[in-house]
Amino acid sequence: MENKNELHADESGFMPFDPIVLIQDVAKRWLLILLAALIVGIGAYIKTDMEYAPVYQTNTTYVVTTRSSSSTVYSNLSSTSTLASVFTELLNSSILRNAILQEIGAKSFNGTINAAVIPETNLVTVQVTASDPRTAFLVAQAIIDHHETVTYQVVDGISLEVLQNPVVPTAPANYANASAQMKRMMVLTALVVFGVLAIASYLRDTVRSGKEARQKLECDYLGEIPHEQKYKTLFSRIRHKKTSILITNPITSFRFVETIRKLRRRVEQHMHGDKVLMVTSLLENEGKSTVAVNLALAMSQKHAKVLLIDCDLRKPACHALLEQKNVPYGLRDVLMGKANLADAMVRDKRSNLFLLLEKRGTKNSGDLLASERMQALLRWARKEFDFVVLDLPPMAEVSDAESIMELADASLLVVRQNTAVAPAVNKAIASLDSGKAKLLGCVLNNVSSTSLSSGQGYGYGGYGKYGHYGHYGHYGAKGSGK
Repeated sequence: MENKNELHADESGFMPFDPIVLIQDVAKRWLLILLAALIVGIGAYIKTDMEYAPVYQTNTTYVVTTRSSSSTVYSNLSSTSTLASVFTELLNSSILRNAILQEIGAKSFNGTINAAVIPETNLVTVQVTASDPRTAFLVAQAIIDHHETVTYQVVDGISLEVLQNPVVPTAPANYANASAQMKRMMVLTALVVFGVLAIASYLRDTVRSGKEARQKLECDYLGEIPHEQKYKTLFSRIRHKKTSILITNPITSFRFVETIRKLRRRVEQHMHGDKVLMVTSLLENEGKSTVAVNLALAMSQKHAKVLLIDCDLRKPACHALLEQKNVPYGLRDVLMGKANLADAMVRDKRSNLFLLLEKRGTKNSGDLLASERMQALLRWARKEFDFVVLDLPPMAEVSDAESIMELADASLLVVRQNTAVAPAVNKAIASLDSGKAKLLGCVLNNVSSTSLSSGQGYGYGGYGKYGHYGHYGHYGAKGSGK
């Protein structure tokens, strides 16, 4: 009845996932966005700089008047307008061009010559552009000396007098904009790459909310775990000093503590008197060790005797989460006969939790967990403890979880939000369902949400990262189907 009520609440018109989740997913790839922007920006800078050709220009201003003794202001303006309409063509005519080339002693001129009327005046500005300042000045000077040979032949009765002589340009008229182009291309590239990554993230068939967990995963949904900051202060963030996310830690948020207690109640209801619970995940760094440790702590607060066993012999993490620095003997020593159980098991005075931890990783963990000593250990633990919580490695990396499924009573799958694709998670679910230990369901971890989504709370990551056990493994994220 509890799950049905929650399902009804999730179908209240909210978005299937929060946009914040998508933004966070893309933000994880900030280095890719930065590198793409830098590469394109530098390329744009080099291209713009190589194609840049400086252009120098100089201007000459002419006064246009009519030669008639009865000329008026109106006639001068009219003559200016008439002259301007044909002056540019005249200046670029072959006759004047040949005269200019002869004057400056050049074989060709690749610049431009343009004329324009200053509005409401009888002034005409002639602008000369060239690839070097000397040529621009010499051409403008040559126009002054030879323009009459052309204008008199075409526009009779008009006189041109120089009002402002040209000067040698000291700087290019067009400035190199390579830096500005680089910045524009970097911003544009960053936006494009961000958009592409956002679309790719949206199209990935992952689990991003409680609603999607119910729709996509083929098991019961036990709830979600909200975010708890690993860095409690700015100083700890600068020093990269993480704070253990434990419900017994006084600075852990009330919301996180209550969520773990709620999960503990659901787990106990589903176990129906069974004692040995294995906690695992599909991929590394989904936070399953954090869930296992806090679930054991929550059980210890209610029951007299609870045992937590770190069965992740390849990458043990429980000792770091619980800040148990002195671990002389571990589970591996017990299973290999190198230490007695009494010497390896410790009791946490703060939480009253019994611990069988491991500090050093080993490669042959599967054989040890499937050994007769492990079976004997769990038979003894069932008699001595109210609950036994086993923290197992990720299923996609090794087969350790499968090795111990026949020894445990129940299993819990931790699914980190927006991490593994749903088909791969369902393969892991099918594997857990096929074992003797009944699958209680999954819990959605690392949940990031706002009021736009159907989820609640903000997600957090697991404690640290696993090493590479192998690429995806038997039930890896590249799997397909259900």
